[in-house]
Amino acid sequence: MSSLQEKLQFSVRLKSALTKANYPISPTYLCNEFNNRYHGQPISVQSANNWILGKAIPNQDKLMILAIWLDVPMQWLRFGEDTPQPKQNSVNPSKSHNNITSEYFEKFLLLSPKKQEIVKLLIDELSQS
Repeated sequence: MSSLQEKLQFSVRLKSALTKANYPISPTYLCNEFNNRYHGQPISVQSANNWILGKAIPNQDKLMILAIWLDVPMQWLRFGEDTPQPKQNSVNPSKSHNNITSEYFEKFLLLSPKKQEIVKLLIDELSQS
């Protein structure tokens, strides 16, 4: 599949996820909501517009934030594999250790830098016991 096709198909999935979540398909809205959740370098309205128009695909860390926010699997959002299924909020005992670790890491990335530091300190303290 060509890079252009991948970008266009990503755009279709992104717009579908926005619509299903009852959010407008608006670069300004997407930019603002994304930047409220992402603690790295903020994106511009132009970047959000490029995602919506199929001119660009965000990198992994940005895809993760989009997937968490829109409640769709990251794999589906990026590659379109399987059908989008809402993530389960409760921990399923049949999940593998890696899936649970990944789930908590995704939640950790959504925390503000100050809260991330608190979690780090707590883990350091608990691991010394």
